[in-house]
Parts: sequence; C-alpha cells; structure tokens
Amino acid sequence: MQSRLKNIHREIDAEAKASRWSLGEEYLDTDRLRGIHYGNLTLRRQAHIFMTHGVITAVLLLFVFWVFAANWGRLTSLFGGSGHSGQMVQCYEVVTSVTQLPPPPPLAAPPPAPVRPAAPAAAAPNVGKIRKVKEDEVPAEQTIATQKELREAIQTESIDGTGEGGPVFIPCEKMPGFLDQKKPHYPEMARIAGIEGKVFVSVLISEDGRPLRAVVMKRVPADCTHFDEVAIRSVMESRYFPGMQNGRAIKVWFTVPIRFQIN
Repeated sequence: MQSRLKNIHREIDAEAKASRWSLGEEYLDTDRLRGIHYGNLTLRRQAHIFMTHGVITAVLLLFVFWVFAANWGRLTSLFGGSGHSGQMVQCYEVVTSVTQLPPPPPLAAPPPAPVRPAAPAAAAPNVGKIRKVKEDEVPAEQTIATQKELREAIQTESIDGTGEGGPVFIPCEKMPGFLDQKKPHYPEMARIAGIEGKVFVSVLISEDGRPLRAVVMKRVPADCTHFDEVAIRSVMESRYFPGMQNGRAIKVWFTVPIRFQIN
C-alpha cells in the first residue's frame, strides 16, 4: 500500500514539473486548490495564456523588423529618399580674370627740320663742253621704299584697346639679335588648365642694344592673352646687339616669336 502511494506521488511530481514548461494549464495537485480563484493561484492557472501571447507577439515583431530591414531600400525610394547616405562633394569654379593693358604710348615724332633761307642765285659755272656718254655708263637709280609701302608690305595684327597703331618697321642691313635671351616663365594658371599658344612680340632696340618698349603684335590662338605679360617681360629683360645700317647702329623694331608649350 505504501509503495503504491509513493508511485502516485512520484507521478504527480513528474506531471507538475512537466506542466511548468508547457503552454497548457498548470497542474494543481488537490481539488481544494483548484477551487481558489484569486491571488497567485489565479495567475498560475492563467500563465499558459500569457506565455502563448508573449511568444506570438515576439515572433510577429521579429518578423516585422526583418521585413523592414530587407526592404529598406525600396521603402526609402518609394517615399522619395535615396536609400543610402552618400558623401557630399564640394565643387569650386575657378574664374580667371585677365585684364588687357592699354597699348603703350607712341614714340614722339621728331621735330621738323628748320627751314633754311634760300641762298642767293650764284653765277652759272663754266661747264665747258658737254660730252655725250653711252647709255650703259649711266649708273642705275637706287629706289628706297617709303613708309607707306613698308606698312603695306608688313601686315601686323592690331592688339585690343585704343591707340594710334602698331610700330613702324624700317628695314636695315643687319637686324638686331640676342646676346642673352631671358627664358619666359610659364604662367601657373595656363599650365594647370593645359593651355598652349604662341605670341609674337615686337621690341624696339636702341642704338646701344637696350630694349626700349615692347608690343604684342600677334597671338595664336588670337583670343589667348594668358602669355602676354610674361612674353613682354621676357623680351624686356633680354640683352641684344643693335641693328646696323650703312655701318652704324640704328634704332629699329625687332619681332620675337615666343612659343609656350607644355612638355
């Protein structure tokens, strides 16, 4: 009889332990405890309902979070977002302002030669006999070009601005040349922008080889003025030997082509 009671109590204890981890109603071992409807016993009786609701709620919330995370890009694009944060890029616009210098003032015109009074008529000299000379003995006449013909022969391109015109080129027997040519410095803005060009600069060389002034005569391309300042500075800092005419040094214009090229 005692062994049978022990088996019954053992089975009751096992059923009580098993009911703790189940979703069903907790096992209450006596009829008296089953009849109580307040306090801790009521909570223990309804514990399986609370656990079931909690497990279902947790699974639903986890599923909702997973759906949002998997479709976050579509949701943000649907509501006007980009779906991801991009890096902000700042752009700067470089504006280069080049000021065109006015043309240099023209050289002062030489004063007119004083008018000499007419000498009194002298008596006719005795020329003696007039000897007829053959036609091949008469020396050929040497023609000297005028300033107007030189201007028409040498076409120069005018520079922007207001002025009275470019320099007048006078031919001579020996043109000036360099004794020490100053190499121009490549402008930094033109080098960064990859701009190349060619500038023709005319410089007035004095009788002792000094540069008096310089004028930009032509640009290639025509609208590229980035190299004017450095080209003029280069020819003005160089040393020259003067031009020669009839065995003496003269003041004359000398054209220097300067090419700017990125190696």
